[in-house]
Amino acid sequence: MGSKVLESIIPARFLATVGFLIAAIMVYYSKDDNIRASLPATYSSSEYDAKDSELSAAVTLSVVCTCLQILSMFSGYTLFMATLSSFHVLTSALGAILTCWFILDSWQAPLYWYITGFLSLLPLMAETVFIVNVFCCDIQS
Repeated sequence: MGSKVLESIIPARFLATVGFLIAAIMVYYSKDDNIRASLPATYSSSEYDAKDSELSAAVTLSVVCTCLQILSMFSGYTLFMATLSSFHVLTSALGAILTCWFILDSWQAPLYWYITGFLSLLPLMAETVFIVNVFCCDIQS
């Protein structure tokens, strides 16, 4: 039964992570509406540039974290850990859904930091902890 679960969770992890990566990259191309939603009716160009920098930083961090998750998945150290893979499927799928919702409903730009923190950075930290445990404590799956 364990191998049946892994046979389905590994492709799901890959697809959910790549979906989240694509959704995060899409924010770069549609960020104007999100920036305008977080500004008052009359705003200066410096205020716009500040929100643009803030959103760009959050999206860049999200893309970097997701790329590192993909690289660590391809390294194979944690690929066959069902619990961690399930966690990645959950967070990546939720991240992709919320990111698409963020784009479509033009949420305020600072809200993307929550998506980045909880659904990009937290899974990367969990992945890092498991990789360190594999190397230092010689834990297998």
